[in-house]
Amino acid sequence: MPIYDILRTIKDERNEGTGCTFNGFLEDYLSILEEEEQQEEMVCVFRELFRMDENLRICVNLPLNINKDVIANQIIYYKDAFKIPNGTIQCPYIIYSDSEHMQRAIILSFGEKEAYVIAKALYFVMSEPNNEYEGARNEIISTCISRSFLLEAKDTLKKFLYNGEKAGVIQRILDSKVFQSYDEMYELAHSMGKRQQQNLSHILKDESFQEVNIDSLIAYWFLLKKFTYVQYMMDKKCLRQLHQGDIKVQRQAAKQACDAIPFTSYSELWKLRRNNHIK
Repeated sequence: MPIYDILRTIKDERNEGTGCTFNGFLEDYLSILEEEEQQEEMVCVFRELFRMDENLRICVNLPLNINKDVIANQIIYYKDAFKIPNGTIQCPYIIYSDSEHMQRAIILSFGEKEAYVIAKALYFVMSEPNNEYEGARNEIISTCISRSFLLEAKDTLKKFLYNGEKAGVIQRILDSKVFQSYDEMYELAHSMGKRQQQNLSHILKDESFQEVNIDSLIAYWFLLKKFTYVQYMMDKKCLRQLHQGDIKVQRQAAKQACDAIPFTSYSELWKLRRNNHIK
């Protein structure tokens, strides 16, 4: 089923649904943000998108599930990720449209380079085999979003939404706008995982920290590993130039890059949590 048709069926909290917190016209969501005096940059970005197309719709906090039977997830072999509840991973914002019989969706994560890595990881989870979105993977792209980057990427996004440009082509253009190389992406993902690990003591000392937050730590590391492995495997230039077309060698290199992202196990997180709480 096409992506617009899929997303339209998801009931949000306003309609006693559990599929997301909001699903409807961007104009209506923008009104809510303005009434609640939410983040100024977010409001400015959504206003600009609304000016681009008054019929855009938005899905907020769409829960995603990890399929442990997917081959890539088995190779990543981050077992703790299979222990977290379904829906722990969420797409913060998905803009979607149906224009000239073209159904399109854009996963948005607010921020700059780090947000872009997370947005791509969310796409890789959303487009996993054997889920409801698999058939629509060529109708979805992902990107970071900010006021400055929207101005830079606006024409590119329009080409995807309204000109029928292929998702893969548009995604590579966006990649090049944010990063100088894929190696830069992998290095950033590694540093993001390492920074979370280094900050655990501070994070776990928070009195408001609950089990759901530990699940979110696991989910974050999984997203970084998922991004690193899948993005490396999708890099055809890397396959040709570094691995001489040998997919097995590329898979080994992708696994090594994925394994290099540090993490702390579920059991160790709870041990640290208890120790920090006692202190």
